[in-house]
Amino acid sequence: MSATGGRTDHPLRMLFTTQPASGHLRPLVPVAQAARERGHDVAVLAPDCMRAELDSYGLRHVTGGYDWRMEAWRLLPRDYGELTFDEAAEACMATGAPLTRSFAGHIARATARDILDLAGTWRPDLIVRELDEMGGYLAAEALEIPHVSIASFGGLDQVTGEALGPILDEGRRELGLVPDPSGTRLYHYLHASFLPEAYGEAELILPNTRTYRHPNAEQRYGRLPEWLADLDHDRPFVFAGFGTVVYALPGSEEFVAEVIDALGELDANAVLAVGSRGDELAYGPVPENVRLVRFIEQSLMLEGADLFITHGGLNSIKEALRPGIPMVALPVLEDHRHNAEQLARIGLSKTVGLHEASAASIADACAEVLTTPSYRAQARRLQRHIHAQPSLAQLIDDMELVVREATAPAPAPA
Repeated sequence: MSATGGRTDHPLRMLFTTQPASGHLRPLVPVAQAARERGHDVAVLAPDCMRAELDSYGLRHVTGGYDWRMEAWRLLPRDYGELTFDEAAEACMATGAPLTRSFAGHIARATARDILDLAGTWRPDLIVRELDEMGGYLAAEALEIPHVSIASFGGLDQVTGEALGPILDEGRRELGLVPDPSGTRLYHYLHASFLPEAYGEAELILPNTRTYRHPNAEQRYGRLPEWLADLDHDRPFVFAGFGTVVYALPGSEEFVAEVIDALGELDANAVLAVGSRGDELAYGPVPENVRLVRFIEQSLMLEGADLFITHGGLNSIKEALRPGIPMVALPVLEDHRHNAEQLARIGLSKTVGLHEASAASIADACAEVLTTPSYRAQARRLQRHIHAQPSLAQLIDDMELVVREATAPAPAPA
């Protein structure tokens, strides 16, 4: 490995850290894969519930971190299972701020302890964390090694250094670190975003942010079904998918059923993902132009789509922006709503609010986006901005440079 540019002359140990959720892991996956292909020794620390997913991406899993999922469940109302879809979404959004504080508090401290234990036998040179995972930051500070963060959601006001510094300071005190109440160390080295400046300044507010071209996270054996090639190519192709969290909400079946009915009103071929734990047969007969699937490689589907119906999760919209696909957004949770506002401001998406979502309103929005050229034109414009960003190889160079600069000997006094 050469020492030119940002490249090191020896392999580095890079530890990636994530919260126990697919949407948090996925932004890390292509970065970890690229670092491994560069020749670095890469591992991903996450609770054991993430093992199978990490294996599907061909990444080495190290068990560690704090599995907070039951704690999140206890933040919900006792009658959560009986709520409507709209009410459940509001209840989930109410847990956002308390969870973020916990991510910076006891969850980060527990994860940091696991990383420090690991460092006794496998000491990393660099920790790369998704934005909501902050134990990696604390451990890196204690180990006196650099740390890099990767954007994993939209709307960053709650994760600024100013907002989280006082909470993280309890972990710093526990580890014998000097206080940092303003959080200046949290983004001291590098924060990587996969959205260009043209998307909006709201995603660029964190210090030391650099933007890169979005890479998709694809599973090792991912492929599309052959029957897709037999669809009528004279009609538009619409894909609808809603991440992972949305399908777990009470009443999500009724929400999905409305989308199915909306798709049936379109003069288009449509595929709708009902979730990896969903049941295609639960929705009974569907319109002739609609096909239901449980799981499908979304990024591959979007490369041939004319329209994407989405909940507005950051991973999903990046996967649609890369091939320049216009969208209809049905935002469910708080970060989804922030992202939908950004897309609508740019003019490449039409938003249907959750309280107004019906088969008729969704179908009308889809018809408008499909028949109004400006939506496609704005999506293609932003696509070109994305393709003008530095590559993933440049991010790996920059991560290597961060390590080189952090470990360089101090200059001799004059």
